[in-house]
Amino acid sequence: MSVVDDIRLVAMLAACEMALVRRDAVAGPLLRQAARAAAGRAEEPFITAAAQIARDINLADPNTASAAARKVAQALCRWAAQSSQHAALATSGRT
Repeated sequence: MSVVDDIRLVAMLAACEMALVRRDAVAGPLLRQAARAAAGRAEEPFITAAAQIARDINLADPNTASAAARKVAQALCRWAAQSSQHAALATSGRT
């Protein structure tokens, strides 16, 4: 992937993370879109797992189990975003 692709993935994952924070129903579709954009990369399985978690729970449900699952999806999303950001910096020679 190019630096531009890495940056695009970082931006997509930031939008996904914010959707998870807001408990927005669009989080699942955004995560699936990000997983397609990350096809073949190290981040793909983590984004796919976050998308599956978002699909399996009701994001708006305030119960403890749903909140914990949402936090796990957020953590996976954040890890993938940081990994993509590192890849962008490494590709550009900044690390």
